[in-house]
Amino acid sequence: MGLLAKIAKPRPVGTAQNQQITDYIGSYLESLGYETIKIPFSCKVWEAKESFLVIDGIKLTLQVNPYSESFAGTRKATVVRSLEELERVECVDKILFLTEELAKESLQPKNYPFYYPNEHKVIIDCLEAKKPSAIIAITGGTPISGLKPFPVMEDGNFYIPIASLDKDIFLEIKDQVLEKELELSIVSKNDLTTAYQLIASKKVTNPKGTIVICAHMDSKYNTDGALDNASGVATMLSAAKGIENHRYNIDIVPFNSEEYYDPQGELIYLKELEENKKEVSLVINIDTVAHVGSKVAVATFNFNGKEQLELDGTTNSCTNIVRGQPWYAGDHAIFAFGGTKCIVIYTSDLFEECLSYTHCPKDTIDLVDEKLIENAAEYICKVVNAYK
Repeated sequence: MGLLAKIAKPRPVGTAQNQQITDYIGSYLESLGYETIKIPFSCKVWEAKESFLVIDGIKLTLQVNPYSESFAGTRKATVVRSLEELERVECVDKILFLTEELAKESLQPKNYPFYYPNEHKVIIDCLEAKKPSAIIAITGGTPISGLKPFPVMEDGNFYIPIASLDKDIFLEIKDQVLEKELELSIVSKNDLTTAYQLIASKKVTNPKGTIVICAHMDSKYNTDGALDNASGVATMLSAAKGIENHRYNIDIVPFNSEEYYDPQGELIYLKELEENKKEVSLVINIDTVAHVGSKVAVATFNFNGKEQLELDGTTNSCTNIVRGQPWYAGDHAIFAFGGTKCIVIYTSDLFEECLSYTHCPKDTIDLVDEKLIENAAEYICKVVNAYK
């Protein structure tokens, strides 16, 4: 578990630990004969402390949404439940409670380059136009992480202070908030710093193209991110030792902003591909793999029938590897949508159980099965080494 233990620590983009782990991954890959480059980018490092709402002398704990601005003061409050109510409400210089339809899911960051649905844009644009002093989102649990209450906003380009309150608590006080003077404290701080996107490469003579093996290395705040995605990085690094393909250049890419509101690492790598006129033949993305009690699932994109049959043969010959269903919420998506052949490797119980541990303190190293990391790495080596 040496690789996993070195990576499974809180490592949000730009933090000191993120930098240390970036350097460790680079040194490890250099020791295997890969050439590495580190490309800097500017990012925010976030820190929050105890935040609360006081209603009739009762102090309620809030969860600050990552990268929120700070707020301290007393204001009247109003509640909105739908976009129609939001469009009508007058809430300048008030505390705005978002509930029901408006707080059913996390909103994509503003202008996210790969995916920014119009329904999210409409809500965010309206919130900014309404100019509340602060926002409190009433949320609970979510099927896509272990956070409760989950953040509605995680965006350093959204400048209205915002925190979340558990909806079960809100049910007890909802009749007490309207047009009352409420005391609110959101303690949040953002500092600009520099992070790095690492790219490691092995080149061959007269390559037929480039095979990309990637796994995002950053984590959310307040989690070791063992499953998501130290497991994927450990798998990627283990596979890097056994790759022997003399037909294709190999890029090993630990993406360093997948959990960040601004995907600088991904954009940097896409630019590097364009500038160096690299033709990507295959992408293998590893994200949240090796959960104890599961198997290793593989899903494919853009393979023709013959290629899929060959890949199925490899899958069937490997221990603990099973066919999975395609999904797009990962670093392979931009390549898959562009028509590149992609394989995503993940834990077979990702959607049934595993996501409930992610993005929160529950995601610890004891949830990861070392043997499944070995199985996944062996599978990657078989696929890459035989790829023609």
